[in-house]
Amino acid sequence: MKKSLLLVSLSLAVFMGCGMKKEYIRVTDQLDSIEVREKKIDRRTAVMDSLIQIQMGMIYELRAELRSLSASAGEKWSIAEQQQEDNKYRPLPIGPNQPDPKGPAPEPKAEVPSETNPKKLYDASYLDITKGNYDLALAGFNEFLKRFPKHDLADNAQYWIGEGYYAQKKYEPALTEFEKVVGNYPGKDKEPAALYKMGLCLQEMGDKAKARQYWQLLVKKYPKSPEAALASDKLK
Repeated sequence: MKKSLLLVSLSLAVFMGCGMKKEYIRVTDQLDSIEVREKKIDRRTAVMDSLIQIQMGMIYELRAELRSLSASAGEKWSIAEQQQEDNKYRPLPIGPNQPDPKGPAPEPKAEVPSETNPKKLYDASYLDITKGNYDLALAGFNEFLKRFPKHDLADNAQYWIGEGYYAQKKYEPALTEFEKVVGNYPGKDKEPAALYKMGLCLQEMGDKAKARQYWQLLVKKYPKSPEAALASDKLK
């Protein structure tokens, strides 16, 4: 009887031992499988993170390029607007696609601006700057200011002196000339444009903090001006 009980006990122990071993192997296999899946998930996560970083980099580059294009277009638009404003003071020329109904006009003769005619002197200088003859334009506008400092177009002449230097990337003298617009002609039509261009000059010269100050002043002082909208974009 005792031998029988001993055999049964041994059999149970062996059976239980086999069962525990199988369970151990099963659990171990499950853990290995989980570990493999976790490693796959980690690899996929790393790949996704890398792709996200690449996409974010591309987005930042696109945004920077768009801001650059917007700023460039804004500057060109600002200059075009200033030119359009100045065109109010002179009759529009007949373009190549707008034939004169009275027939071809005789070729105009070159005329030296009269010392007593500020309009002719201003127009000649303005024509020079639109053609890129900056030295002639600067000389003409300076002569205009010397002769007619109180004329209604004086602030315009002073502004275009600054534009002449800015177009040549001479930012320091351009800044000085734009400062004269603000200092000598406060509240005049060209002050918002001068403030905006002062910020651009300072930005090109590396003084971004001071550029922001002038743009903030422009937005505060002339919030409804087109230049204020351009300045707001720069501040962003």
